[in-house]
Order: sequence, then C-alpha cells, then structure tokens
Amino acid sequence: MCRMIGYISVDKISPIKYLYDSECSLYVQAVKGKQKDGWGLGYYVDNTLKVIKDPHTIYDEKDSFLKIINSLKSDLLIAHVRNASNPRNLPHEKLISYENTQPFFYKNYVFVHNGTVRVVEIENKLGKYKELVKGVNDSELYFYLFIKYLEEEKSVPEALRQTEKTMWNTFKEIDRKIKNPFSSLNMIFSDGEKLYAFNRYQELYDRKSICYGDAPIFRMRYLYNGNILVVASERTNDDKWKLMDNNELLIAERKNNKIKYTIEKI
Repeated sequence: MCRMIGYISVDKISPIKYLYDSECSLYVQAVKGKQKDGWGLGYYVDNTLKVIKDPHTIYDEKDSFLKIINSLKSDLLIAHVRNASNPRNLPHEKLISYENTQPFFYKNYVFVHNGTVRVVEIENKLGKYKELVKGVNDSELYFYLFIKYLEEEKSVPEALRQTEKTMWNTFKEIDRKIKNPFSSLNMIFSDGEKLYAFNRYQELYDRKSICYGDAPIFRMRYLYNGNILVVASERTNDDKWKLMDNNELLIAERKNNKIKYTIEKI
C-alpha cells in the first residue's frame, strides 16, 4: 500500500507540517508502513508544475528530504511514498527506478495513486499515449489512460468513468486468473488550478490505517478550514478529518480568496 497526500491553499505555505512534523505525517507513515520504494513531490509555483522524485527509501534519505521540503512553499502540492505493487510478477529490482516512482506528470498535470491495477493489458488501449509510458508501474498505465480520456472528454468525472469502464472491459477480454481489474483506484490529481481526490476501491481489506488504526486502509480522509483543504490516504493528526466514501470524487479550488470544494459520486 502506498501513502499519499495533497493540499490546496489560499496562500503559499510550507508543506513540512503534513509531510514531516505531524505525529502521523507522510514521513511517519512511510516509516511505520515500510514504504521503502521511492518518494516524490509535485507542486506548483505560480501555476507551473515542479516535480521531484527519488526512487530510494525516504527514511534512508531523511536529510535530503527535509532539505527539499524546508526550501519550498506552494499553494498546491501532492506527495507520495511508494510500496511497489507488482502485477507483472517482475523481480523487485526491476520495479525501482526514477521512471517508476510517483508522482506521474504530463504537461501541467500531476497524479499519484494508491492501489494495484492488475489489468496491465490496458497499455494496449492507450493509443498515442502508449509512447509516453516510461516504466513498468501499473499506476503509470492508469495515469495515461485517465489522461487519454481527460483530453477527449474535457471532464475529470467522465474521464474517471471511462477509465474504469475500459479496465473492466479489458478484464473481461484477458485470460488470466485474477479476481478483478484493480484493488483501488484511489488517486490525487491536479491540473494546476484544482485539486481532485478520487476514493474508489474494489476490495476493502481488514487492514486499518497505519498510525491510528481507525479506518480501513483504502478510506481516504480530508481536512478543511476555509483557507486550506488537505486530502490524504489517512489523517496526519487529531484534527477533525472527514472520511470519504467509495466512489466519491472531491474537487477543490480557490474562489474569492477562499478554498471551496464539492464532492460528487462517480
């Protein structure tokens, strides 16, 4: 299970509270959950995307990680720590590289995913986007399939619907003994203007959140106070986080010097 977090804020802020300082920060989740297979950040500076990725273990590179997050401020940021899924049954060393590390990005889009996409055959449904695939990460295939439909449909909700539909259709076409096409499509995504978080799981394991053990592992949470909205795989502190339900898409943006958000069913 990977862990991920994102925020959109009225002001440019340091991410250190959510990424390191809090008692269940992303860094703490990585340590407790042994998220050892790379880490990355995607953030915007004046609506321009910057991406930092490292395939090494975040807690083995603590000083480097702290130096980076202490040096930046952003009003829109997404971060990820990876525990590599392996639906292709490859040797573990083949899974670890810059190309396989999240977030994935294209143009001004940035994306992180928690879960496993088992139908790696969707690579053959990517059309012209197939040539953009650089690694062997199933999450990268999910990203480019979603981008394909986003650029066709011009709508995040519809792109998500078409992405899952294609996964199910591919699942019906292949001859492999797998239970379903994915475990979870949970993702956080941005186009530089809005922050999106999609909570979609097919399998709700008995496993609970890493730090507090108070929610199923695939139930995402968000925290909102008018000036900032934070969404994450699990809460980072004892503030009043709200649980997302299955098939919910959260959409947050800046309006009139406030953060406004909506949640819709997909």
